[in-house]
Amino acid sequence: MSEASNPEKRKANRPANRAVLVCHCLLDPLTRAERTKEITRDIISVLIDYNISIIQLPCPEMIYGFFRPLRNKEGYNTPEYRGHCKKLAEQTAETVMQYTTGKFEVFGLISIGGSPSCGCQRTHVKGEHKREPGIFIEEIQSVFKEKNIEMKICDHELLEDEKERKFFLG
Repeated sequence: MSEASNPEKRKANRPANRAVLVCHCLLDPLTRAERTKEITRDIISVLIDYNISIIQLPCPEMIYGFFRPLRNKEGYNTPEYRGHCKKLAEQTAETVMQYTTGKFEVFGLISIGGSPSCGCQRTHVKGEHKREPGIFIEEIQSVFKEKNIEMKICDHELLEDEKERKFFLG
């Protein structure tokens, strides 16, 4: 059996000191807004197969108000919500810095395509998908830039493409 078709062999050949941040609802879809479409979660088993640790981000929308209707990005683009997301982004940066101080590598963040908060390459704006980050991802990018934290960010559904996945996983 080849390494590519044998997850145990792949796992054995990978260092156990790598981690990735994942948006909350990728691990806990119960936190998604009412009436949102189901998301693919196949990347989680790939991360496990590659012996990559998973760091779950807080869900900014859930913390802000658990039961919520569907909204576009502009519905969340308020000073209060941005401040809320900035605080969570700063906590996330502290977590990443703790991992890297411990000689671990946090190399990426898996975002949720289409999310007004957690999308990166695709976000729902004014009823349409736009090529721009959501509010929480914008705040993470800003805080990470201030703290010189480099991080690949990729929407989850893009990682279904083998070429994108290989680039992201490094």
